[in-house]
Amino acid sequence: METDVVSSLDTSVTASIPQWDTLVQTMAGLYRSDKNDQPVPSVATSYHKSSDGKTYTFNLRHNAKWSNGDTVTAQDFVTTWRKGVSPKAMSGYNYIFSNIKNADQISQGKKAVSSLGVKAVGKYKLVVQLENPEPTFIDKMVIPAF
Repeated sequence: METDVVSSLDTSVTASIPQWDTLVQTMAGLYRSDKNDQPVPSVATSYHKSSDGKTYTFNLRHNAKWSNGDTVTAQDFVTTWRKGVSPKAMSGYNYIFSNIKNADQISQGKKAVSSLGVKAVGKYKLVVQLENPEPTFIDKMVIPAF
């Protein structure tokens, strides 16, 4: 049952329209939508896609901060994505991680969340491995779970 009450801002717990609208308005992910609904960098400054289209390397802003003043790091994204794809995630939206290496097997409880194809390289570089090339991958990065 959909309500206008935001019960959590944790996208692995619930994924309601009011919750995601609130997240879009108050938080920054790798990318955000511009006024024409096109993805533009937010915490990411740029990305590089491998020649086979299966690896994305995101460079992150060094001045991105959490509301408590802590620095946002690549490891924060790794932790959040692993939580979102976990078979324990209750949002019902862990399928949006499908095509990230091992995501489907993790969601089904067949592999450990640590095997998700995402890793932090230092504080400001996030590397994502896909199972297959995905032309709309950057478009998906505006979804609050990412």
